[in-house]
Amino acid sequence: MEENELVSISQGTLTIMNPTTPEKVIAAGRAAGLREGSRVVETGCGNGTILSLWGREYGISGIGIEAREDACRRATEMLRDAGLDGRITVRCMDAREYVPDEPFDCAASIGASHIRGGFEATLDALLGLVHDEGTIVIGDRYWRSDRTPPEFAREWPDVRTEYEILGAVREVGLDVAAVVRSDGNDWDRYESGIWQAVLSWLGDHPDHPDRDFMVAYLHRLQDEYFGYGREHMGWAMYVLVPGFW
Repeated sequence: MEENELVSISQGTLTIMNPTTPEKVIAAGRAAGLREGSRVVETGCGNGTILSLWGREYGISGIGIEAREDACRRATEMLRDAGLDGRITVRCMDAREYVPDEPFDCAASIGASHIRGGFEATLDALLGLVHDEGTIVIGDRYWRSDRTPPEFAREWPDVRTEYEILGAVREVGLDVAAVVRSDGNDWDRYESGIWQAVLSWLGDHPDHPDRDFMVAYLHRLQDEYFGYGREHMGWAMYVLVPGFW
């Protein structure tokens, strides 16, 4: 099954396609200094929930970039329903190909670092989207310690420890202004939402040629989560600002 289709099936119905809550998204926006008139770009904006929350809470304007056409439609509808379609637009394209007309006040990538292959590459890309005083918000996975079992860690080569994340941030001259961390309940809710979406798809597609693949996919996700993920992997939003160096 094609990757974008798999994501749409397993996560497309989730309000927030990450293990976090609206309250925590709003807190990250507050820490990033978002306010009326702030221009924000979010790469991999999914169904538009993050931008919608920030638009209603802080009055931002900006752009969401998303490659999946079904997600672009949902994001456009969400922003329109929130009365934000005049201020926030969606570009349906590969985020790696986006070149801004002018720099933004804030650039965000919430659970979308896979687009560029990891935290460091995402950080470099977002730096190219903001002005010198701009802020960055990255939501990403991290290892809770450097003692993750190798048989699990090798399946996630792009995941870093938080100390490695801190080093990468300082390397490019930024400081961490805030971390908004997910807890176990957030993880359980997110993973359960994925399992339920896959189970629903399986129930609706008893004769689909990819049925066996989807069953194996569901079981692999659950094996990873119960076997290692719940204990060793975390997720957080990191708010990054220009450093005093």
